[in-house]
Amino acid sequence: MLDANTIAVLGQFGIDRDAAEAALSWLILLTVLSVVAAIPTVILARRKGRSAIAWLLLALSIPILPLLLVWVLPKRRTPPA
Repeated sequence: MLDANTIAVLGQFGIDRDAAEAALSWLILLTVLSVVAAIPTVILARRKGRSAIAWLLLALSIPILPLLLVWVLPKRRTPPA
């Protein structure tokens, strides 16, 4: 998965190839999990009248937690006109 130059640089820092590839695999998995969790977070935020952009940024920075928060929060009331 990694090229020869990257393996050589990591070897200078004392990191072996298997550890680097395992870390890279976990980071890819975390990225996919963040994006998958962000989609329903934004949908729920819009339905409850909350800021979709703010919840999207929070969901992309911390996976799963914003989805649970926006699910539990009550619907935002709009002031009467």
